Amino acid sequence: MSKPHVRQVAQLISGAPIGNLTPVSTRYAKDECGRVFRYTQLERYEAGKRRRQYARDKRAFSFGHMRNMRDITDNLSNKYCGYVLLLQPYIAFNSNVLVTNGRDPVPLTIDDLARIWGVSKRTARGIVAEFEARSILFEDGGRFTLNDRYHFRKKANDEVDALIKTYFTALRAFRLTAADLGFVYKLLPYVHYETNLVCADPFAPAEEITFLSDKEIGDIVGMTETKTKEALGRLRKARIIGEWIDAEDRRKKFTALNPYVFYRKQGEPDGMLAALFADKRLPNDH
Repeated sequence: MSKPHVRQVAQLISGAPIGNLTPVSTRYAKDECGRVFRYTQLERYEAGKRRRQYARDKRAFSFGHMRNMRDITDNLSNKYCGYVLLLQPYIAFNSNVLVTNGRDPVPLTIDDLARIWGVSKRTARGIVAEFEARSILFEDGGRFTLNDRYHFRKKANDEVDALIKTYFTALRAFRLTAADLGFVYKLLPYVHYETNLVCADPFAPAEEITFLSDKEIGDIVGMTETKTKEALGRLRKARIIGEWIDAEDRRKKFTALNPYVFYRKQGEPDGMLAALFADKRLPNDH
């Protein structure tokens, strides 16, 4: 038997397709010998792999839907966005009801919310009313539920590439005002997948990232450039963000969120990102 025939027989025995595949439907294709194979688009395969990886991550975290969160970040003050962020560690798995921490959680009361937000009960009622008016939070029979359009704790769906995680233990480690936490919250829809850098298009390839200046970040958070610089300074000191200067052009600055607190990828940060935040890591729950 000639060598070409040997290779062809070997391919047939292996079950691998021979020659080019011709799709016959959205899931099936034929090879040049007429055999039918089931196939998956690469994008769908990679999304499924990341979804399975998310499911294996044992640290407690919530998902935020980056595109939907713009409804909140574009229309609420920094302080109110901070109040949304402060609720993340209290989201119950699957139900999205806000509950106490511990082995036997119970639904949060309005007094609990006031304590979490550091406000009076009357003010907490006003915040809840504002959130209900914007369909961010729902109250039913004394139970408060966060709208899963924006944040949730359950298995990630096919939109996994548009999600960002908030790790609870790390978030609790910060002692920041609601306004400063809201400043950070407003940056979450702009976090790049590969780099955790704040950029104009968080879904662009890494080589096409357009970084944001202090003024552009100020436009996002609704602050003057001077006030933005002051807030960024506080947040760098708190270790919730990092900033690096381009050695060749010091006018260029790169702002990244701490990946041990907010992260789009699965597991631990890798490569340069891990090195940049090596001295800024906060404990995570496992």
